[in-house]
Amino acid sequence: MSYGQGGPAWVPGGSNTPDWDALAADAERRRGRRRLVLIGGSAFAAVAIGTLVALAIVNQSGDDDTDASDSPSATLPDPSDLPSGSDDSEPTFQETTLPPLPEPREFISDADKDLAPFEPDTFYAGDSMEIDGRTYTRAATEAATDCAGATSPDLGTALAEHGCTTLLRATYTGDGVAVTVGVAQFASEENALAAREEAGGAGKYLLALTGGDAPSFCQRGGCRTTSNQVGRYTYFTIAGNSDGTPDSGDGTPAQQAARDGNDHAFASIIQRGEAQASASASAIVEERRRSQGG
Repeated sequence: MSYGQGGPAWVPGGSNTPDWDALAADAERRRGRRRLVLIGGSAFAAVAIGTLVALAIVNQSGDDDTDASDSPSATLPDPSDLPSGSDDSEPTFQETTLPPLPEPREFISDADKDLAPFEPDTFYAGDSMEIDGRTYTRAATEAATDCAGATSPDLGTALAEHGCTTLLRATYTGDGVAVTVGVAQFASEENALAAREEAGGAGKYLLALTGGDAPSFCQRGGCRTTSNQVGRYTYFTIAGNSDGTPDSGDGTPAQQAARDGNDHAFASIIQRGEAQASASASAIVEERRRSQGG
């Protein structure tokens, strides 16, 4: 009798336990023989298939009825006909760079560019003046082409000598005080600066604009004044108590009102330049858009 198909002989009367090592070795030998048969068969099949494919290719290439121009490579251009590289191979685009946009200072310094109307209702736009939380109500406005008529005689002389063309005034009231803000326009920045240099000192001051809703103030002295310049404009303030009493001391509401009026005049001049610069920039962009057919 045997243990397993094709296994080693099992001797009766011996041990009832089969020889497991012998059985395992015999099974491994059988598996090895089967692998050799499978590998050999696969190799033969691969060689046979490869031979058939090679013969098919040789027969196709030797077909006299096939025109050489039917092959894909025949449609490619000759290498000598291919374009050579050049420095102009990069794509080109239409120039879109805008010219430098105008600066606000250009407009408030150059009479040829500063063409916006110089009038009280536009320059002193709004019903109030607010500086750092302090609010003043606009009470009166005026435009004077005779700059000397809106200032003290000494200041009027200096303004006239340097060609002041228009002087705008506005009076604001609040917190028991009143302040008149005056802005004078000149033909050039040089003229405005020269007038400003002569504006300092006693006897050279802006006259308070009174009447209407504006109280009578600074008629008896004791008022606070400032003078300054930017671009082709000089600007002045005069401030005092709304009840007409003289002001004195440091840190008074009238002194603060004079400073606030000075800041308001400066901001209004700068805003004038910004508005014109913005309009000019928009015109440049629009013109470029039209020229490009956009």
